Amino acid sequence: MNLNHLHQALLQPPKALGVMREYQALRPRFQLQVVEQIDSTNRALATMMAAGAPAGSVLIAVSQQSGRGQWGRQWQSPPGGLYLSLGLKPELPAHRSPYLTLASAWGVVTSLAHLGLPVQVKWPNDLVAQGKKLGGVLAETRIEAGQVQDVVIGLGLNGFNPVPTTGISIQQLIQPELAPGPLKTLEGLAAVVLYGLMQGYLHWQNQGDETFLKTYQARMANLGQTLTLEGNPAQVIGVAPSGNLRVQIAQLHETAPAVKTLEIEPGKVTLGYNA
Repeated sequence: MNLNHLHQALLQPPKALGVMREYQALRPRFQLQVVEQIDSTNRALATMMAAGAPAGSVLIAVSQQSGRGQWGRQWQSPPGGLYLSLGLKPELPAHRSPYLTLASAWGVVTSLAHLGLPVQVKWPNDLVAQGKKLGGVLAETRIEAGQVQDVVIGLGLNGFNPVPTTGISIQQLIQPELAPGPLKTLEGLAAVVLYGLMQGYLHWQNQGDETFLKTYQARMANLGQTLTLEGNPAQVIGVAPSGNLRVQIAQLHETAPAVKTLEIEPGKVTLGYNA
């Protein structure tokens, strides 16, 4: 990861970075820092934000020793992947903080889709293509008096690194015969991701929770997926205003089947990947 090349990549027109038309006048100011190795970009940037680092601070690592996903799961971080964290200072009540994860994942997926990649969002925070994991988002907030003081949005993305059988990389998705574009380099990919994160945040703020959820669901890989809950068949029907997964479950009774809608919190159900 070359910092000068990253600065150049960020100077490209937002349209070339996959930004939707509404936000192509977007010119965010990022405070960029690149390190060779770190335990976790999220952990380090959270410390920096608490100490007064400005909104727009970005920390990128060539590799991480203790990269984390949701619920403390380890994220393997070998060189060739993209591992970055972005710090923001939203004026936001704590109960709306789950949308930071949804908006971030949606924003990056939307940018990649605009650049021709078949990428979708797997509720709540994963980026998937062809049923395999491409990346994931981890938004961690600092809350005081019921308000979000700052948030660190971390993203791990398989770029040009080896991946397991349930994973897929940008390198596997891009068409080698196409003209050079931002997805051909790690610096260009970082620029796409940073603009994508800002795009997602702004679109959610502009649309409001209810309208944004419809937009998010339009890019969901899980919509209509069937699973088993409480021993009964269930189907994913969307995302609730709380940010939880909404499923319809059919319960068989002696007289007639009954259908009810449930909300499932993140971490309470496994939606799986293709091997």
